[in-house]
Amino acid sequence: MAFTINTNIASLQSQEYLRISSELQQKTINRVTSGLRIISSGDDAAGLAIANGFRSDRAVLTQGVRNANDGLSTLQTIDGGLNNISQLLDRARSLAAQSASGTFTGDRTLLNSEFQSVVDEIDRQAQAIGLDATGLFATKLSVFIGGGRGPSAADQIENGSVAVDLSTSTVDARSLGLKGLQVTGALATDVDDILADTTNTSSTVVPGSTEFFLRGAGFSDDDRVRLSVNLSGVDDADKLVNAINSAIEQAGGAGTNQSEAFKNANIRATIVTDPQNNRKVVFQSSTAAFQVSGGDRLANALLGNASAEGSSTGAPLDYLVNGGASTASTGTAFAAAGNVIVRVQSGSLAQPADITLAVTTATTVNDALTSLSSLVAANSALIAAGISVTASSPGSALEFSSRRGENFEVLAVGDANNVLGLGSAQFTAGTASASFDVASVTSAALAGGAATQTLGFSIGGGGYVTGTFTQGTAANPVTLVSDLNTFFSQNSALQQAGLVASTAAGGAVTIASNNGSFFRVNVHSASGGGNLGFGTSAGVTTAATVSTASATTAATINSGGASSSGMLAFTPIRGGDDDQTITLSIKDASGNQQSLAITLQDDGGGQTARSIDEALDHINGQIQAAGSEDLRSIVAVKQRDSAAGGVERIVFLSPLKEFRVSVGDNAGDTGLMAGTGTSQGSIISSSVLPGGVNIDISTQATAEAAVGALATAVSQLGKVQAVVGRGQNQFNFAISLAQTQIINLAASESRIRDADLAAEAANLSKAQVLQQAGIAALAQANSAPQAVLSLLQG
Repeated sequence: MAFTINTNIASLQSQEYLRISSELQQKTINRVTSGLRIISSGDDAAGLAIANGFRSDRAVLTQGVRNANDGLSTLQTIDGGLNNISQLLDRARSLAAQSASGTFTGDRTLLNSEFQSVVDEIDRQAQAIGLDATGLFATKLSVFIGGGRGPSAADQIENGSVAVDLSTSTVDARSLGLKGLQVTGALATDVDDILADTTNTSSTVVPGSTEFFLRGAGFSDDDRVRLSVNLSGVDDADKLVNAINSAIEQAGGAGTNQSEAFKNANIRATIVTDPQNNRKVVFQSSTAAFQVSGGDRLANALLGNASAEGSSTGAPLDYLVNGGASTASTGTAFAAAGNVIVRVQSGSLAQPADITLAVTTATTVNDALTSLSSLVAANSALIAAGISVTASSPGSALEFSSRRGENFEVLAVGDANNVLGLGSAQFTAGTASASFDVASVTSAALAGGAATQTLGFSIGGGGYVTGTFTQGTAANPVTLVSDLNTFFSQNSALQQAGLVASTAAGGAVTIASNNGSFFRVNVHSASGGGNLGFGTSAGVTTAATVSTASATTAATINSGGASSSGMLAFTPIRGGDDDQTITLSIKDASGNQQSLAITLQDDGGGQTARSIDEALDHINGQIQAAGSEDLRSIVAVKQRDSAAGGVERIVFLSPLKEFRVSVGDNAGDTGLMAGTGTSQGSIISSSVLPGGVNIDISTQATAEAAVGALATAVSQLGKVQAVVGRGQNQFNFAISLAQTQIINLAASESRIRDADLAAEAANLSKAQVLQQAGIAALAQANSAPQAVLSLLQG
């Protein structure tokens, strides 16, 4: 064994052991004084991470319990309001039952006054607890509590949340079926003046009667219901209401599908007193959204649509369409034999009405005008639409008119010399087509000689797009085809319609659509000795073939209290490859989403949007074919937009509180557009129209109806109470589970983080003994080198 002075190994070892024992003592003292096993990350890094996770989860669950308690308190408040509404319904049923008795001899007006107060209080209570139609809590309430597990963060949040769906649990008067839908008409005190107004009475189709038209789910468009109201002996508002209800009974018993739907809508005329104590004539329904329009100025006045403020004269309903040019002078004959087809569309026509005139070279304009007037007057669809020829003299412009206040179009094809003044659009040369719609037109053989012609191209009945084409001294179909295709490629509308020119047999040219678009070709101007095969006689010189004039400012009224999409702009779809999809969605009574996609188009695959009325007919037909009863409650109608010069727009109506309309996008920006016609690809949410009305018990008949409606309301309220009660139970169970999780997370964290004081006390004693022993040993080790001196002394 070596003896050294410079290096004291024993001392170094003693110092290290003393350091370890000192650290043990210090750590043990920290644990004993703090109560924690993990003071710093170095004590147990993995354990600290786990413990911190437990602590964070516990903090989330603690807040989650507070959230659940808040949700529980909210539902308890709602439950209290529902109990109040239940008691109000009991009182309303008592009043209705009393008024419904045939032996009641008291004043039903007093009963009805209290009844209306009860219904109004139901609305107030529903609003206070947030369960009216636009209430704060009329939605799917999701309360995050925590403690959820799942493979992703989204799953953990979903599994850690409690959802209570109150979106279909509204309890305002309308949701409970106690508030109906209403069209409000003229003041009862004005009825006698309206009936005596000679301007009004002279506008009626049948003297001594007036006409109303009603549209709703199952009875819309050309299937609208016509009320012919017999005014014999009617000289005041009460007699008028009785006459209207008689007409309603008659219309509901016609035995057709639309009359049955109209009957089920339960629309009645009555007189109500508004908050300003004014008595008014109204149409009411407790279950259906509907629209009312007047068929003459008398009916329009009774609906409150006066020609001027304070006037008893109804607003005019005339809409005129005049030829773009005068008809030919008397005795003028047609240049060639064939069919001239005059098309009338829109104006409540679900499909265009085509009037075919078979003309020969011996047919004069006089003959054609007489035949046209007779055929229009005998056409059942045009008669029902109220459209007629009102001016048809040679040398003057043709005039068509609608007495219903609805826009319509007049188009023509086959009149190569523009004898009727409606344009010179042509069929394939040498043919007499029986169809207005063609997707291919072949010219006659091009004739030699210099020529300049302006040709117009109308896609789907729209305005003409014109281009000027020239020819040298020799006919050259190849050059014309090239010029036409260049012109088509430079115009977006013609390019979208897929127009393509090609040479045809015999030196002719064929123009066809490659996507099924229908079109017309018109010669707008011509000069020179030759021609380009589409005729040499110029038609009208502008892009329009008719002019229009509307005297109508107001013609329809939508039922107040209905949910409405608002007015949606509409532009006819004219060409192929321009389909548009409209999607309607609504929640049923169970809260399930019901959707219906409807396609609007105009090509060989289908023609469903050439006019606003054709689009409405297709939309409503698709709605009525839907499997969902809630979807079938929606109806599409048209309405004039007074803020946009009276242009017709589409409105969706429903008696249910909410639905959505998704307006699809298409290449041509045609079909439906949100708002005033600037937006596609958007979703429109419905809103409730003002003007709904409470059910009443002012008569025995209305009281009997109220008894049934209140029974349904009680059942509906019970369903809502069940949803709220189920939600309270969910929150209670969720709170209980969260508290259990908090306790067990705290225990788990404690086992990792907290110190075992019994073990730490023993460790402290051990550390103290080790430190004392270490100090003594270090003193001995430090003195060991002194022993070497004894060797040197010897």
